[in-house]
Amino acid sequence: MTEIVWRYDPAYAVEEQQPRTAAEARARLDAGSASFAALPLDGGRAVIALPADALGLPAEPGASIAQEPFAAVLGCADARVPAEFVFGQAANDLFVVRVAGNVPGTECLGSLDYAVAHLASLRLLTVVGHTGCGAVTAAVDAYLVPASYFDVAGNPDLRAIVDAIMAAVTTAAAALTEVHGAAAAQLPGYRTALIETAVVVNAALTAAALAQQARPVLDAELGVAFGVYDLARRSVGLPVGEGWRAGLADPPADAEALMALARQVAAVKTPF
Repeated sequence: MTEIVWRYDPAYAVEEQQPRTAAEARARLDAGSASFAALPLDGGRAVIALPADALGLPAEPGASIAQEPFAAVLGCADARVPAEFVFGQAANDLFVVRVAGNVPGTECLGSLDYAVAHLASLRLLTVVGHTGCGAVTAAVDAYLVPASYFDVAGNPDLRAIVDAIMAAVTTAAAALTEVHGAAAAQLPGYRTALIETAVVVNAALTAAALAQQARPVLDAELGVAFGVYDLARRSVGLPVGEGWRAGLADPPADAEALMALARQVAAVKTPF
């Protein structure tokens, strides 16, 4: 058994300095992800000493705590992907918005817009998808078996999520065809490859949309990044290159860059 303990330590007087730039915020999230992924599963105990305000405890009884997150995270509502654990952060470090499929709906974008406009401590907007995403799986199944969309069509709330992901699915399908040929769709592993490729494309496309919307305020102090949380590795990164590259990535700048990323992922997610 492995224990992860958050402990309020009264002697912990020196607070960790808030990131001053987008690069520092991204590095802190990457470091937290690496630490979480490195936790042993065969025993051991990790104790994280925290200052009072990290647990929402004011310095003076009855006082309130200012909201000072250094990063905003748009993630999936999946219960297996709690952003604070995944990135090794404490309370008040992250402004978290979660929705099935991490899709950029109006309410989610409005929440992020609020964070950008009112939280001066914010340095990074981050989109995090995850392997085995149920919302992406629903969109892939609707793509592969169009008749199954009939059930989705009758539920406007679910339909909005599936429709928002469909562009990522079609992009992933095109990439798999380019990399593995048209016959790839007939292979037994095609559905799984399409799901996992679409997971990455969906997160990348959402991050690109955020970057476009936030462009007027983006600079060295506020940036956008994205990644995918691998449930098996317990790591945020991308399935590219040798199979896995840990760490957040920049969003694609245009459609060509998005397709290039999709091809990189498709090369790893073979349908064989």
